[in-house]
Amino acid sequence: ALQDEVDDALFVSARDGTGMDALVDALRARVIAATERAPATPPLTRLRHRRSVEDARAALDRARAARETELRAEDLRLAARALGRITGRVDVEDLLDVIFNDFCIGK
Repeated sequence: ALQDEVDDALFVSARDGTGMDALVDALRARVIAATERAPATPPLTRLRHRRSVEDARAALDRARAARETELRAEDLRLAARALGRITGRVDVEDLLDVIFNDFCIGK
């Protein structure tokens, strides 16, 4: 096992730059290998994003079950609004809610 580590070692000089191209190539190969194994869609790591997706899904489920056109349209609007919180289309009320809930302003 120690011999494998020695065989994989890269010798680099910060003084004269020797081996820097090999180091960059090795790092590039590792990043490519790691991203090829990664899932096609990144996981939602932020709680706020997960909640928005859950809200959108619930609204879409309600829209699918709604019999009245007006109710279906409202649920579709709510689903789009929930997704907009992730993609950057946020309305003023949502922004104010986040500011006052998360940043202790006015307390």
